[in-house]
Amino acid sequence: MIRNTLSFMIVLVSCLITSASSSPTRPFDEFGDVKCEDEMARLDNFAVQMQNLPRSRGAIIYFAGKMSGDQLPKRGEVEARVERIRSYLTKRRGIPAASLVVMNGGYDTNYRVQVWVVPPEAGLPKPEPSSSEKEIQYRPGKLNPRDYRCGI
Repeated sequence: MIRNTLSFMIVLVSCLITSASSSPTRPFDEFGDVKCEDEMARLDNFAVQMQNLPRSRGAIIYFAGKMSGDQLPKRGEVEARVERIRSYLTKRRGIPAASLVVMNGGYDTNYRVQVWVVPPEAGLPKPEPSSSEKEIQYRPGKLNPRDYRCGI
């Protein structure tokens, strides 16, 4: 009886370890159009996790869409925000640029960013957009990248 229980526990633990390391199953965090301070706090948590797992890779998947208050984005706004995220993680938090993968996830109803901690032996997550490019409208006006730096 004890031997069967012990064998079962060993098999269970090995299955859990294998499934946990094979591929990421969900984002570490996901956020939309939040204030700069909130975004940086979320990125700080992500950076700590990346530093605790130095062999892992970080995947940043961004989706273009409406901003808070149902405001349409300007052309290039999403890319400017993602560059701010990448810059914050590499310059302020010391995450090696080579360990970060930035992926365009396509289009969604609302702007959002997913950050993933990917184990070394796992494949990268696959973006799952919910809208097509034809469904996205843009706000007129020229983009000023300085408007999206958040003091970085």
